[in-house]
Amino acid sequence: MKSKLSEISKLGQLKLSGYAPKSIKDEMRDNLIEKMRTGIKRFEGIYGFEDTVIPDLERAILSRHNILLLGLRGRQKRE
Repeated sequence: MKSKLSEISKLGQLKLSGYAPKSIKDEMRDNLIEKMRTGIKRFEGIYGFEDTVIPDLERAILSRHNILLLGLRGRQKRE
């Protein structure tokens, strides 16, 4: 009998529940594919890069590549 993940408190219970871990790359890829299928905006809040950076970023995520995002020194990289 499979229990709910919120009720699991021990490693043995987690293993018995059938939980299968995913790598971060696989999780990101699956989430991106789901957003592409449903038509949800994929990178909300990022403007001006729709034809340059975003397609390259999507290809990298779909290919499970390592990604390193660099910004200009001294520039704020958050909202």
